[in-house]
Amino acid sequence: MTTPSIVRGTYVSILVEDDANPGTYIALCGISARTLTEQVNTNDVFTRNCDNPEDIPFRRLIQTGKQWDLSGSGQYNRAQGALMGTLVGVRKNYRFLIGEPAEDAVYTSYFQGPAMMTQRQIVGNDDDFVTTELTIGSDGEWTETQL
Repeated sequence: MTTPSIVRGTYVSILVEDDANPGTYIALCGISARTLTEQVNTNDVFTRNCDNPEDIPFRRLIQTGKQWDLSGSGQYNRAQGALMGTLVGVRKNYRFLIGEPAEDAVYTSYFQGPAMMTQRQIVGNDDDFVTTELTIGSDGEWTETQL
């Protein structure tokens, strides 16, 4: 029986480049749900059959751009509160790391590129811990690098 080589979500991280040490990345600690969305943006047009204009036309897609977006949510980490505040609206280099230390030699990688934190939300509800949500939008080309 063949089974997939799976990765635990706890080994996925969103990281931001450290201004004090270029090339070094800091994990955004406390973010316990992390998402990478790779998307191709399109325009579409519906093309009619010239021989039978009454046929329902088929859609044709035109690729207009690519984007990579990160989102995350989790516990508000007061130790990184000031750092998170400085990231909103600022272009930085980010990484989305899938890095489980596995015994089997399986593909592990990170996605990296310039991006901007476009949204940060801090939520405090009675009888609960403070949570945070963030959205990071790509601001240029991203690449995937195998480890």
